[in-house]
Amino acid sequence: MRIADLSPEQRPRERLLGGRGDELGDAEVLALLWGTGTRGLGAVDLAHALLARHGGLKGLLGLGPREWAACEGLGPAKAGQLWAAVELGRRLNRGPGPLRLGSPQAAGAYLLDRCAGWAEERFGLLALNVKGVLLADRILSQGTASATLVSPREFYREALRFGAVSAIGFHNHPSGEPQPSHEDRRLTRALREAGHALGVPLVDHIVVGARTFHSFRASEGWA
Repeated sequence: MRIADLSPEQRPRERLLGGRGDELGDAEVLALLWGTGTRGLGAVDLAHALLARHGGLKGLLGLGPREWAACEGLGPAKAGQLWAAVELGRRLNRGPGPLRLGSPQAAGAYLLDRCAGWAEERFGLLALNVKGVLLADRILSQGTASATLVSPREFYREALRFGAVSAIGFHNHPSGEPQPSHEDRRLTRALREAGHALGVPLVDHIVVGARTFHSFRASEGWA
């Protein structure tokens, strides 16, 4: 059913503006965000179909813009709208002022929220200034459910582009277990060596699981 076919008091926008937003289902909120559906599906029906296909809201939001844009019925415009809403939520959770990630605890807490629901392994960079304040958060590679790759050259090219004084590498394990693999340890060594040579130290590499994280800095006692 199209939103236009509903009576005014049943329409999601009118219910939201009338202070009844808590009555709305996930599909109705998504429909409000997108505004329109496709030629064959109204906005609410499109949202229902996508939620069912991806196991609910958490599964859908665990995808990224590239996957959303590839979903039948979405495309770049609706993917961009969804990503903007997710980004606003992340900024609200961050709170006001600069985000300081100078400790494993602070960086790990930030990344647990950042990586929540990711179904594929991704590797990213947190570029920091001299006070440990976040300058940039970038995903550098995205792989399968079990593997992704990044090179030290690519990692530090991005870090230097944002004027980083130090950097944190991070990636998720879709299995939910943050225990680092042999490849994780090898990559960490390579990133540390490259950072030392460039004068932009790798201050941590964090592996993110479902509810916990592994900090190389904390576990190995990096200075």
